[in-house]
Amino acid sequence: MQATAFAGANVSGKRIAVASTRRCSHVVRAAVAVPAQFKAVTPVGDRVLVKVDQEEGKSTGGVLLPTVAQTKQTAGSIVAAGDVNLVKSGDRVVYSKYAGTEVQVSGQEHVLLKEEDVIGVLPSGDKISSMKPLGDRVLIKCAEAEKKTAGGVLLASDSGDKPNFGTVVSVGEGKKPEDGGEQVKPNVPVGATVMYSKYSGTEYEEDDVQYIVVRESDILAALA
Repeated sequence: MQATAFAGANVSGKRIAVASTRRCSHVVRAAVAVPAQFKAVTPVGDRVLVKVDQEEGKSTGGVLLPTVAQTKQTAGSIVAAGDVNLVKSGDRVVYSKYAGTEVQVSGQEHVLLKEEDVIGVLPSGDKISSMKPLGDRVLIKCAEAEKKTAGGVLLASDSGDKPNFGTVVSVGEGKKPEDGGEQVKPNVPVGATVMYSKYSGTEYEEDDVQYIVVRESDILAALA
């Protein structure tokens, strides 16, 4: 089953729309509450503990939202890290909506993630356009959809398919192969125009500009 899920990252007081498009089964999980006598949670292996950004309790018009109507966050700050290589404590990160184990620590929402599930590190200004993608991921600025048909007919904003190509904004440092060899950086230059798989990646919208983060394996071709 193909599902398109929309989430939100609340960064620096502004809201960034996130759309995760992938084939999945939807599972609702309750957060695990850490008993009050335990004051510290130390991730094991290649995991990190992320303090989740606070959910928005009001709509843009100031209307108080019930809990079920609030959008799940997909951004936060790493407060503890295990044996990881690409991130560290204090990093502001965005991560996959469907990854990790949600935990309540001292009444605050956290998530335990594998390093692999961290999509990218946000800079101090929290701009998606300046995100540093992790591993073999690539940040792409999506091409704008055509507003007219070849015959000059004006298209509605929800008409037709969205383009599946765009310009490479930044590239991750690569990932080590499973056989333990050297880390290999994605062979995709910044500034290149590329075509990517239609149902891949995680989409973001910032200042009316669309971005997508995909893995190198989801890039189908370079366009020139």
